[in-house]
Amino acid sequence: MEQGKIVKVVAGFYDVRSNNDHKIYRVRGGGKLRLLDIIPIVGDYVEFEKNELIHRILGRKNFFIRPRIANVDQAIVVMSLVEPEFSSLLVDKFLIVIENKNVKPIIVLTKKDLTSASKIDFYKSQGYDVFEINYNDEKSFNGLKEIFKNKTSFFVGQTGVGKTTLINYLAKTNFKTQEISLSLNRGKHTTREVSLIEFNDGEIIDTPGFSSIEFDLTINDLPTAFSNFREAAQFCKFRTCKHYQESERDCEVKRRVTSGLIKEERYQNYLNFLKRLINESWER
Repeated sequence: MEQGKIVKVVAGFYDVRSNNDHKIYRVRGGGKLRLLDIIPIVGDYVEFEKNELIHRILGRKNFFIRPRIANVDQAIVVMSLVEPEFSSLLVDKFLIVIENKNVKPIIVLTKKDLTSASKIDFYKSQGYDVFEINYNDEKSFNGLKEIFKNKTSFFVGQTGVGKTTLINYLAKTNFKTQEISLSLNRGKHTTREVSLIEFNDGEIIDTPGFSSIEFDLTINDLPTAFSNFREAAQFCKFRTCKHYQESERDCEVKRRVTSGLIKEERYQNYLNFLKRLINESWER
């Protein structure tokens, strides 16, 4: 029995890179996994027989429902400053899901050559690693390749922001890209399968675009999902504090919003997510 890592899933088959010879073997999921309704995903460490079957999935340190990936170290959140228009709500949607799984997010803002606007200080002030890139300025990429060393990273971001172009640029690959559909102000989906690429002594995973991250948080998850909310919530008077009701006295999150330690824009995005989850629970 071999051990290895799933690097691609294609139409019910799994490409597994062996720990022994580092070769790729195409296999299927074993019958026991199907009986237990366990589905292997990219990033899984597995026990398998060469050119035969996967028999066991080893423990996962984290996993995402969509994209279906496991055992990642960091998420590269790619957003454009323009075309499509920048959305802090969408950025925070990605960040809150990623941070809830204790995965480190890194923000890459594209199309800096098309605008004088900047968001780098806004997010750096909240403790994030941020890059604003311009393909006409190599200096804007300084330090970006180094973040991938010895890490398994995945890219997430609205379609049309240049996510695939960025992967091609960094890894010297040649994935297909398409122009943004101007009439819809969004890109056309071009990535057809999740795959893992070795890069800079680490690995990067390419994932589908706009709808590729599942908002799988519950009402109870949300108040401590953002890392800066999690840190502040330790000092809230009530352990079940949701950080929005007037009856929740001595809420440290609201106190930090008032003082500017937590951005008002982030807090409003949080309330937007909370309202959505409350409405969904009422609809049930």
